[in-house]
Amino acid sequence: MHYIFIINGREDKAFIEEDLTRQIREYGPGLDYEIYKTRGVGDGTRFVRIYCDLHPAAKVCFVACGGSGTMNEVVSGMVGSTGKTLAILAYGETNDFLKCFPDRDFTSLSRMLNGSVREIDVMKVNDSYSINVINIGFDAVVASIGYRYMEAGHTKNAYRWGVFGAIFAGRNNRIRVVADGEKLNRRRMLLCTVSNGRVCGGEFICAPRAEVDDGWMEVCLARRMLLVNFLRIIKIYRDGRHLDVPFAQRRFRYRRAKHVEVFSHDMINIALDGELYGSRHFDIDIIPKEIHLILPSIVTMKKRFEPIIDKCGEIIDYLMSSPDMPKDEGLQFKIRLSIEEAVENVVRYAYEGGMGWIEVGTELDPEGVMLTILLKDAGVPFNPLEKADPDITLSAEDREIGGLGIFLCKQLMDHIEYKYEDGCNILTMSKKIA
Repeated sequence: MHYIFIINGREDKAFIEEDLTRQIREYGPGLDYEIYKTRGVGDGTRFVRIYCDLHPAAKVCFVACGGSGTMNEVVSGMVGSTGKTLAILAYGETNDFLKCFPDRDFTSLSRMLNGSVREIDVMKVNDSYSINVINIGFDAVVASIGYRYMEAGHTKNAYRWGVFGAIFAGRNNRIRVVADGEKLNRRRMLLCTVSNGRVCGGEFICAPRAEVDDGWMEVCLARRMLLVNFLRIIKIYRDGRHLDVPFAQRRFRYRRAKHVEVFSHDMINIALDGELYGSRHFDIDIIPKEIHLILPSIVTMKKRFEPIIDKCGEIIDYLMSSPDMPKDEGLQFKIRLSIEEAVENVVRYAYEGGMGWIEVGTELDPEGVMLTILLKDAGVPFNPLEKADPDITLSAEDREIGGLGIFLCKQLMDHIEYKYEDGCNILTMSKKIA
């Protein structure tokens, strides 16, 4: 298989190429690959489409390295091709589509190369495509305002600022939606999502019942409502409970559909996987099992603890209960000591007062040889591997204080890696168990 890594060529995205190059180097020789840097908006689609036209029989995997925008461009270029596979290495921006697969790690090249293929549906919107969610009305206004904040350099919480702005500018939309011939509203609405995936805006579970490969789109339309009702519903909508809570149910219309039409007298923007697209009329169709997606090797267990104060024992016991743990008591002892040191370090020092969160999990490679422990937190950036190993030949009085914990982990585990990504500390520890 030939791998083509597609990355954003902008200068501020140089870190993607640096990390990708590191991962390729660590993987070792033998990988058949090339790297393509996009030159502007839409260039990823253009490159992939031309490559597929010129090499119709080639077995190629296009690897979208970045966020939702890069993924959407690669998918759009692949539609209609044969013998082509999609893979995703997530960098920087949130990629909401990947939240359909919470037990998979889309940040690791080695896990991607050891992954399995799954056929995924794609939505066709006029002459464009979406693999995750199409936002119409309020959500599209949010995206538009959020983009303006990001273009101004305010990337943190841009979506939430977009929500705040759209409360005043995007709650009364003259848009009509028809799903498989059924009119879902008359003249006005608050918002509508047409979904293949489940999450949009980084945290809003807009389509909790969506499946990425069932051949259906989930259509959810919210009627116009008073601001007080909107403010009551927004948390319910964020948590994905709007189809179950009676107060919210009465204000939403939900359908599964194969074909959706959107009409507006005025030119409007809708958001395709977060990318804005303008028109007055949109035809939306589902293309079943169009894309072959590589799902990285599975993370067997994954759980978030919040808050973490006084939860050291609970977190450690959860990790040790993993079915991936070896039966050998000696190996279990070494792994437990390493987990205790790493978890206690986060609980004690990552957050002031211990009120933050930690996400932990375990993963076993396909051969059942290497067990990996994963710890992720959003606390103070801290790389424990930067601290020099203590000189254990010195007496306790002469040694520098601290550092023994991570030194112990290095001795007990076969590999430890740290990275700071998207505002989070990520520590992985691996141990050969077979």
